[in-house]
Amino acid sequence: MSILTKIKTQFKKSSANKKKKSSYFTTWRIITISTVSVLLISIFGSFYFVYNKIYLTLNNAHSIFLLNTDMNEESIDGEGYEKAKKGIEEKKNKIILKKDTKNIFNYNLTPTTLTNTSTLVTKKQDEE
Repeated sequence: MSILTKIKTQFKKSSANKKKKSSYFTTWRIITISTVSVLLISIFGSFYFVYNKIYLTLNNAHSIFLLNTDMNEESIDGEGYEKAKKGIEEKKNKIILKKDTKNIFNYNLTPTTLTNTSTLVTKKQDEE
């Protein structure tokens, strides 16, 4: 029985050592995982900040710069400008009408057919 008791005691000691080692490594695993996660979060946060605050701002400024340069490159249509200028000047000048101009709103209609007029009899006329 002594061999059996020796094996039991050695098994108990080895399991106790494993628990101590596993608890020791468990704390280091937790510390390592939390440190790596904090580093990854800070790296992604930095990229997000740089993208939103710096890259997009520079991109918007570049777009505005390109729009400003495109506006100056437009060519002017000279013929269209002269036609518009003449049209505005003609619109400002008043039109002088001749006195013998026909008035299209004056309708002097003479009936071509004869019409009969009838008189209506009302109750008051019958009573009188």
